[in-house]
Amino acid sequence: MDFTNMSLEQFQCQYSTEDACAKYVFHIKWPNGFICPRCEHRHAYLTKTRRLPLYECSHCRHQSSITAGTVMEGSRTELRKWLLSIFLVSREEQGINAVELSRIIQVTYKTAWLILFKIRQVIQKADQNIRLTGSVRVNSAVYGRPFNPSVHKHPKEHLLLIGSSLNEHGVDQYLKIKLVIPENPRDRHISRSVSLAFTNQHIAPHTNNIESVTRFYSPKRTRPLMIFAHQASKWINETFHGLGARHLQMYLDEFSFRMNMTIKNTQIFPRLALLCFSSPISCCTYFTRLAS
Repeated sequence: MDFTNMSLEQFQCQYSTEDACAKYVFHIKWPNGFICPRCEHRHAYLTKTRRLPLYECSHCRHQSSITAGTVMEGSRTELRKWLLSIFLVSREEQGINAVELSRIIQVTYKTAWLILFKIRQVIQKADQNIRLTGSVRVNSAVYGRPFNPSVHKHPKEHLLLIGSSLNEHGVDQYLKIKLVIPENPRDRHISRSVSLAFTNQHIAPHTNNIESVTRFYSPKRTRPLMIFAHQASKWINETFHGLGARHLQMYLDEFSFRMNMTIKNTQIFPRLALLCFSSPISCCTYFTRLAS
């Protein structure tokens, strides 16, 4: 199904009931039919007396809900509201903030914020399992208005390192934008040790072709990845009206996820739903393949 041009009204009509949403999540979690998470048996007894269907393995009697082990586990919010939240997050250009989400799905601000936080957590965890490979480019940037043109960093400026895997034509294939903490809080310079930590954490071992330009006063043409930092800053400021350092990395990871789906010409909603509702192993396998 093509979700790219689907309107909010069309999505709400398509997934207006818990039953319709449960069928969609079941297909994501068990695309080839039920598999017991304990013994891998493929047959189960279905209990429909609960709010969401419960599957009891006919071999080991282990009981499984479609939300067990997913982003929704333990949540009392309706499945249709979770699915709608994922759809709203998936809007290619906008995304959504907690105030707007709480109004649309009719929950408290606290509940809406928690839903978005959990969705961003699974995005972040998926990215942590992927490293940049092949030819890699690394550039520095700053999030926050440049308060001071000197070498000193303003407290509301946040230093970033941007990395990208490139194909044989030098085109970006997979993007990461990471918040870095300088050794000196007032220093705009990214030290060698900070750059090395980024390399060790986010670039695959034995990657030989790494082009790194991180000096802030290097010509802009030598730091082409800065364009992604500008786009991320614009998106964050317009959608969320600016952020502090505490949760900034989650939003940078969400922006990178959107950008990576766009680079691959891949629909965002099905991939985000896969992250939220399928097994961690399936997600890791899929997104590692996507980054290559």
